Amino acid sequence: MSNSRTPYKEFADMFHISVNSIHKRIKSLVDLKIIQGFKARLGFANFGNITNIVMFGIPNVKNKKELMDELGRNENVYNITRASGNMFYIYAYLHKISELDYLVSYIRKTGDINELKIGIDRNSPVFSQDYYKPLNSTDYLIIDSLKNNSRKNISDIANELQVSTKTISRRLENLIEYNLVQCYIDWYPDNSGQILSMIILKLKSELIKNDTEFINSFKKRYGSKVIFTWSFSNLPNIKLINIWTDTMRELQEIESSLLSDEIYESVEITVLLYGKMYPIWIEKLLDEKVREINNQS
Repeated sequence: MSNSRTPYKEFADMFHISVNSIHKRIKSLVDLKIIQGFKARLGFANFGNITNIVMFGIPNVKNKKELMDELGRNENVYNITRASGNMFYIYAYLHKISELDYLVSYIRKTGDINELKIGIDRNSPVFSQDYYKPLNSTDYLIIDSLKNNSRKNISDIANELQVSTKTISRRLENLIEYNLVQCYIDWYPDNSGQILSMIILKLKSELIKNDTEFINSFKKRYGSKVIFTWSFSNLPNIKLINIWTDTMRELQEIESSLLSDEIYESVEITVLLYGKMYPIWIEKLLDEKVREINNQS
């Protein structure tokens, strides 16, 4: 769900089922704590270039649960997922690429991770400054109103801010259109009954394909089993593929088919055990701006 304010009717039309069925399915996901919140924060277009960093490695720390929260204290880290074999996957958004050295140093030292892989996401969000439209006070307050419930009704936001519904509707439409607000779900698929895994593929250097061609081919082969994919500008022969399967046998079959493919130098699969989202500098920036607006009023 790329926009957590998407009307249920759009999903109903997309999947050719009733609005009531969509509502029941989403409620079920909430009850199962697979969806733990509908959130909003400042959109990436407010910052020009943001770099998405994906790190993975095995920490040499006894208490893995405590370590997750320790790593999550870094203001750039937005998600940490622990997997089988004690593998950690750590995701971070950097406002400036110059912050990378400090981030990596913090992760390595805190987690005592000697062999930490650092990937610079090839598909990090990039927005031209010509695209940027400065936010006004009402925009910041709208986003703040939505931050813990991005599906809040226009009328409720209007009542809360003492602004007309017409103004709220117009400003919110503008924020969404220009990626100035990011409405997303706090998603914990590890709470589902399915098996979620991460595949680390290392392609043979001489057989590296065009990235788009490779991903499209992989998705065509494994279909809806593929949830997310990552490719890295600094690690051109490494691909991360997040997949789901109903059974371990099905996962083993996927592993066997990948191992038989000659384009891979290595195939490593870890089963995802537990994931957690963390607030980052983007949320902090919004809080500071809203505090400033409130102090002026």
